[in-house]
Amino acid sequence: MTYRIATAAALSLSVFALAACGGNTESEAEEAAEVAAEASEAPEAGAPEAPAEPELLPAPEGSMAGDVMSLGSPDAPLTITEFASVTCPGCAAFHASAFPAIKEQFIDTGDVRFVYKEFPTPPVRYAQAGFILARCAATEAGPDAYFAMVDALYKTQRTWLYGDDTPGALRNIAAQAGLAGEEFDNCFRRDDIRTALISSIEEGRDLDITGTPTFVVDGQVLTLRGTPDEIIAIIQAEVDKRR
Repeated sequence: MTYRIATAAALSLSVFALAACGGNTESEAEEAAEVAAEASEAPEAGAPEAPAEPELLPAPEGSMAGDVMSLGSPDAPLTITEFASVTCPGCAAFHASAFPAIKEQFIDTGDVRFVYKEFPTPPVRYAQAGFILARCAATEAGPDAYFAMVDALYKTQRTWLYGDDTPGALRNIAAQAGLAGEEFDNCFRRDDIRTALISSIEEGRDLDITGTPTFVVDGQVLTLRGTPDEIIAIIQAEVDKRR
């Protein structure tokens, strides 16, 4: 299953809201602007009114939250870049079925460097919130913490995304990664995270990415479809070309 997203984006100072080109931009931006108040709402309090233009926070010293999120050796002969969204069922299915074998057979062996790029799909505001929390978790622990959060969001996608309290569910997932209270709230004000998400989305636009998951090798789309064994065979052929 492929989920589509419009190919223009702007992250607001207040919430990282995506404005879609060629769609209902105003309503989608307004919807996205609600997430900060919802996601950071304390259970015992009413929903506070978010300030119109909250001050962005600088990255903590040594932060890795704005880094390229990748797994595998930088010297690997093949680099695969995935544009994906934590709200995309097709992405969740790929990471559940094929990705463990890809990691074991190619990433962990040094044959593939796997780069993950955020490309939020509807509901955009929750995709962005999930990615912000994943990058926030990576502040001190780097890509390992980022991918652990993304993996948790994929594995529990049906419950947190389609449940009755998505903001509360995201807060609970983040708490398991050590993001709670003020630290959780501050994730949504981090300038380094905002900048990284903008960069990822714009890179996807420049490559004319229109859906997720999309895989790119050397600037060209690589079709990874089929059974896990078929996907493994496709990647093996690409590795062999570069040896």
